[in-house]
Amino acid sequence: MINKKILSICIMVVGTTFCVAQNQKPEYRNNFESYEEGTILTEPGVKKRLFTWGDKTKFSSVNTEGKGNKGSNGYAESSTNEGVYCVKYFTLEAGTTYKWKVAVKIEGDVPSFKRKYSLKVSSGKGDKAFKYIDKSIDDPEPGKWIEYNNEFTVKEGYEKLNVLVYRWGGDNKLCIDDFVLKKMN
Repeated sequence: MINKKILSICIMVVGTTFCVAQNQKPEYRNNFESYEEGTILTEPGVKKRLFTWGDKTKFSSVNTEGKGNKGSNGYAESSTNEGVYCVKYFTLEAGTTYKWKVAVKIEGDVPSFKRKYSLKVSSGKGDKAFKYIDKSIDDPEPGKWIEYNNEFTVKEGYEKLNVLVYRWGGDNKLCIDDFVLKKMN
């Protein structure tokens, strides 16, 4: 009888600890420092893979001393084609607030209209789509990291989300660092 009580208490303690630990973990965190130089981050099988829309875009890892966001040693860098999307897909909890943090830099000496990029979080398609975040950065300074902190609360029926950074103009590179999506409450 005592062994059953002790076993029950142990199971409850372990289960509670596991649940609390799970709630504190971010849904996604990538500072891009753990990849070998030149790793194609959009290839199947890559840990913490990035996704793109379109077949021309590639993201690769860059390892360089202190050139990442906040002087870090790694980041992701896009190809130079037009229409670059860096996409992550998530299924999140309705009614829960999340924070999406990301640092973005444009590399390349091009006119401002080609440096323009957007941060978007959306769910669904067409008339049934819902936009959580739709932020346009019209004239970013080339070569400078800019950090963004965005919060949103997931709506019922819109739990499957696309989280993306999008740059249309070609002849420059979209660089991403410190990409984090985490639960707030």
